[in-house]
Amino acid sequence: MTFVEQEIAHIARVMPPSLTGDFETPVMGVAYWRKRLYTLLKQNHLTHVQLGTVDTLLRQLDGFEARGRWMPQRATKALRVKALA
Repeated sequence: MTFVEQEIAHIARVMPPSLTGDFETPVMGVAYWRKRLYTLLKQNHLTHVQLGTVDTLLRQLDGFEARGRWMPQRATKALRVKALA
């Protein structure tokens, strides 16, 4: 697994609980995660699948901001399954 894949898998795994933990405010807010994802997007060597996964995570952040709660999507789950393989 490449560094980029590890980074995407880590963000997909850690981002939801950091936003929805048992705290009044997120441990690491939306701006932090958005910055990390945009940093990945600036790399020129992302595959189509990696780009799609980062896009999904960004859309999940948008949804979190709009709804104030986390709504996981299938692409994140698929990435976690791939990372475990």
